[in-house]
Amino acid sequence: MLTMVADGRQDAAMKLSLKTIIICMAALSMAHVQTGQAQSSDEQAAQALAAERQRLANQRIQADSEIRAREEQRLREEAEQERLRAQQEATTSNPAVAPSSESGPNESDSSVDLSRTLQQLRSLGELKDDGYITEGEFRRIKQKILDDQI
Repeated sequence: MLTMVADGRQDAAMKLSLKTIIICMAALSMAHVQTGQAQSSDEQAAQALAAERQRLANQRIQADSEIRAREEQRLREEAEQERLRAQQEATTSNPAVAPSSESGPNESDSSVDLSRTLQQLRSLGELKDDGYITEGEFRRIKQKILDDQI
Protein backbone atom coordinates (compact mmCIF):
# COMPACT_ATOMS: atom_id res chain seq x y z
CA MET A 1 0.00 0.00 0.00
CA LEU A 2 2.82 2.27 0.76
CA THR A 3 4.15 1.72 -2.69
CA MET A 4 0.76 2.62 -4.09
CA VAL A 5 0.73 5.86 -2.16
CA ALA A 6 4.27 6.52 -3.27
CA ASP A 7 3.33 5.63 -6.85
CA GLY A 8 0.32 7.96 -6.60
CA ARG A 9 2.50 10.74 -5.35
CA GLN A 10 5.00 10.12 -8.10
CA ASP A 11 2.19 10.15 -10.66
CA ALA A 12 0.86 13.39 -9.23
CA ALA A 13 4.35 14.88 -9.17
CA MET A 14 4.95 13.67 -12.71
CA LYS A 15 1.62 15.11 -13.88
CA LEU A 16 2.50 18.37 -12.17
CA SER A 17 5.91 18.36 -13.81
CA LEU A 18 4.36 17.62 -17.20
CA LYS A 19 1.83 20.42 -16.72
CA THR A 20 4.65 22.78 -15.75
CA ILE A 21 6.66 21.77 -18.79
CA ILE A 22 3.63 22.22 -21.06
CA ILE A 23 2.92 25.65 -19.56
CA CYS A 24 6.56 26.67 -19.97
CA MET A 25 6.59 25.47 -23.58
CA ALA A 26 3.39 27.37 -24.29
CA ALA A 27 4.86 30.50 -22.69
CA LEU A 28 8.05 30.11 -24.70
CA SER A 29 6.06 29.57 -27.85
CA MET A 30 3.98 32.69 -27.21
CA ALA A 31 7.11 34.66 -26.41
CA HIS A 32 8.67 33.45 -29.64
CA VAL A 33 5.58 34.43 -31.62
CA GLN A 34 5.50 37.86 -29.97
CA THR A 35 9.22 38.31 -30.61
CA GLY A 36 8.68 37.34 -34.24
CA GLN A 37 5.84 39.81 -34.48
CA ALA A 38 7.99 42.49 -32.88
CA GLN A 39 10.80 41.75 -35.33
CA SER A 40 8.31 41.77 -38.17
CA SER A 41 6.92 45.07 -36.94
CA ASP A 42 10.44 46.52 -36.67
CA GLU A 43 11.24 45.33 -40.19
CA GLN A 44 8.05 46.89 -41.51
CA ALA A 45 8.86 50.17 -39.77
CA ALA A 46 12.38 50.11 -41.23
CA GLN A 47 11.01 49.44 -44.70
CA ALA A 48 8.46 52.25 -44.34
CA LEU A 49 11.22 54.60 -43.20
CA ALA A 50 13.43 53.62 -46.14
CA ALA A 51 10.53 54.12 -48.57
CA GLU A 52 9.82 57.58 -47.12
CA ARG A 53 13.49 58.55 -47.39
CA GLN A 54 13.51 57.42 -51.03
CA ARG A 55 10.32 59.40 -51.76
CA LEU A 56 11.81 62.54 -50.21
CA ALA A 57 15.07 62.07 -52.13
CA ASN A 58 13.12 61.73 -55.38
CA GLN A 59 11.15 64.87 -54.57
CA ARG A 60 14.38 66.78 -53.90
CA ILE A 61 15.91 65.58 -57.16
CA GLN A 62 12.80 66.59 -59.09
CA ALA A 63 12.71 70.02 -57.42
CA ASP A 64 16.40 70.56 -58.19
CA SER A 65 15.81 69.59 -61.82
CA GLU A 66 12.89 72.00 -62.09
CA ILE A 67 14.94 74.82 -60.56
CA ARG A 68 17.82 74.15 -62.99
CA ALA A 69 15.42 74.05 -65.96
CA ARG A 70 13.84 77.37 -64.91
CA GLU A 71 17.28 78.95 -64.48
CA GLU A 72 18.42 77.72 -67.89
CA GLN A 73 15.21 79.04 -69.46
CA ARG A 74 15.71 82.41 -67.75
CA LEU A 75 19.30 82.60 -69.04
CA ARG A 76 18.16 81.73 -72.57
CA GLU A 77 15.48 84.40 -72.42
CA GLU A 78 17.96 86.98 -71.13
CA ALA A 79 20.42 86.09 -73.89
CA GLU A 80 17.67 86.37 -76.49
CA GLN A 81 16.57 89.74 -75.09
CA GLU A 82 20.16 90.97 -75.13
CA ARG A 83 20.59 89.74 -78.69
CA LEU A 84 17.40 91.52 -79.77
CA ARG A 85 18.44 94.68 -77.91
CA ALA A 86 21.85 94.62 -79.60
CA GLN A 87 20.22 94.00 -82.95
CA GLN A 88 17.79 96.87 -82.38
CA GLU A 89 20.63 99.16 -81.30
CA ALA A 90 22.55 98.16 -84.40
CA THR A 91 19.65 99.09 -86.66
CA THR A 92 18.72 102.31 -84.84
CA SER A 93 22.23 103.62 -84.18
CA ASN A 94 23.44 103.31 -87.76
CA PRO A 95 23.89 106.90 -88.86
CA ALA A 96 22.34 107.54 -92.19
CA VAL A 97 25.16 108.19 -94.56
CA ALA A 98 24.23 111.08 -96.78
CA PRO A 99 25.46 110.57 -100.29
CA SER A 100 27.79 113.25 -101.43
CA SER A 101 27.16 114.95 -104.67
CA GLU A 102 30.33 113.46 -106.11
CA SER A 103 29.59 109.86 -105.33
CA GLY A 104 27.27 107.70 -107.33
CA PRO A 105 24.49 105.47 -105.95
CA ASN A 106 26.76 102.41 -105.76
CA GLU A 107 29.26 104.15 -103.50
CA SER A 108 26.46 105.26 -101.17
CA ASP A 109 25.04 101.73 -100.87
CA SER A 110 28.52 100.43 -100.25
CA SER A 111 29.07 102.87 -97.34
CA VAL A 112 25.75 101.97 -95.75
CA ASP A 113 26.51 98.25 -96.07
CA LEU A 114 29.98 98.73 -94.60
CA SER A 115 28.57 100.78 -91.72
CA ARG A 116 25.92 98.12 -91.06
CA THR A 117 28.55 95.37 -91.16
CA LEU A 118 30.78 97.25 -88.70
CA GLN A 119 27.85 97.78 -86.35
CA GLN A 120 26.94 94.09 -86.53
CA LEU A 121 30.53 93.16 -85.72
CA ARG A 122 30.57 95.59 -82.75
CA SER A 123 27.31 94.13 -81.43
CA LEU A 124 28.64 90.61 -81.91
CA GLY A 125 31.81 91.55 -79.99
CA GLU A 126 29.69 92.93 -77.13
CA LEU A 127 27.69 89.70 -76.97
CA LYS A 128 30.92 87.71 -76.77
CA ASP A 129 32.42 90.04 -74.15
CA ASP A 130 29.26 89.81 -72.03
CA GLY A 131 29.45 86.00 -72.20
CA TYR A 132 26.29 85.39 -74.20
CA ILE A 133 28.13 83.58 -76.97
CA THR A 134 31.29 81.49 -76.99
CA GLU A 135 34.51 82.25 -78.85
CA GLY A 136 33.69 79.58 -81.44
CA GLU A 137 30.20 80.99 -82.03
CA PHE A 138 31.70 84.48 -82.31
CA ARG A 139 34.16 83.39 -85.01
CA ARG A 140 31.47 81.50 -86.94
CA ILE A 141 28.98 84.40 -86.91
CA LYS A 142 31.70 86.94 -87.69
CA GLN A 143 32.77 84.93 -90.71
CA LYS A 144 29.16 84.71 -91.89
CA ILE A 145 28.74 88.49 -91.57
CA LEU A 146 31.95 89.10 -93.50
CA ASP A 147 31.00 86.53 -96.16
CA ASP A 148 27.64 88.24 -96.62
CA GLN A 149 29.42 91.60 -97.03
CA ILE A 150 31.63 90.38 -99.86
